[in-house]
Amino acid sequence: MNELREREWLRRHAIAAPFGIFAATVLLIFRSGKWSGWESLEMAAGLVDLGAVLYAMAAVLAERGVDMVFWALERKKQREQENKAKNQAEVLAQLLADVSPESRKELEKWAREKGIPIDKVSSS
Repeated sequence: MNELREREWLRRHAIAAPFGIFAATVLLIFRSGKWSGWESLEMAAGLVDLGAVLYAMAAVLAERGVDMVFWALERKKQREQENKAKNQAEVLAQLLADVSPESRKELEKWAREKGIPIDKVSSS
């Protein structure tokens, strides 16, 4: 899976690199204030190396930034699931402590069906 992802990343950047380098180089020329149409091509040729470096830096930051966002979202989802399970177990423990033995069996059955961990609850 990682190998596929890496190949996709390389393919995507191989396609985008010429356009990104061009855009970064044009941005450098415009920022210098020396753009004069076709006469600026010689100056642009001198800035292509810097444009390539700027594009590569931006591409790596963007790619890793996206990975970090998805990692953070996945971690948040995990924490929410853990908190939900903990809260369900606490509520069930309180209910089991307050009900009759007949109702307790029904609650335990319901909890198993819902996937609430009874083992932790019963020992409380």
